[in-house]
Amino acid sequence: MKRKKPNKWLIFSSLAFQIALIMWVSIRLGQYLDLRQNSSENFFVLISSALGIVLIISLIYKQSKSFWD
Repeated sequence: MKRKKPNKWLIFSSLAFQIALIMWVSIRLGQYLDLRQNSSENFFVLISSALGIVLIISLIYKQSKSFWD
């Protein structure tokens, strides 16, 4: 019995929420670390948000890879 493939556009349906959640968590983590280390230059916010963007790009890549197959 063949498995029914989901609609290709449904793959990206929750992508906006995933992106928003990843960025929110990474920025909040950076803010927490800046407060914990008494950093006034938002160093940890910048680093964690950059890591969040890398994570988002890899997430989009993985989902789009299955989209075009």
